[in-house]
Amino acid sequence: MKKTLSLIFCLIFVLSLTACGGTMDGVKNDAESMGESIVSGTESVVDDATSAIKDDDKKMNFMAGITAKEAKEAALRHAKLNESQVSDVDVDLDRDNGKLIYEVDFNSGNTEYDYDIDAETGAVISADRSKD
Repeated sequence: MKKTLSLIFCLIFVLSLTACGGTMDGVKNDAESMGESIVSGTESVVDDATSAIKDDDKKMNFMAGITAKEAKEAALRHAKLNESQVSDVDVDLDRDNGKLIYEVDFNSGNTEYDYDIDAETGAVISADRSKD
């Protein structure tokens, strides 16, 4: 009788482990599919954000009264330098307190120049230079 009871309990135990194993596989599959949908959902959000940034850049370029090239020329004129005297030129269109500006940065020798140029008029808003 004891052997039979022990055998029955062992059989029940083995069957319950088998059932749990199948359930765990189902949980694993569900988790994997949820992970895939989260990842694909994240990619969609990133794509939407990238698209919105590009659209905002297009709007800002449209609203600017001058081009990036003209902003660079205004900064160089103010610094009394020509294009052959500078390196590492970087021109970015940005907003500062709701106003469109070009941030113009460049180097000449061991001096770094930083300019903010009004994107509507081309006027120099601020100028800074520092020695390296």
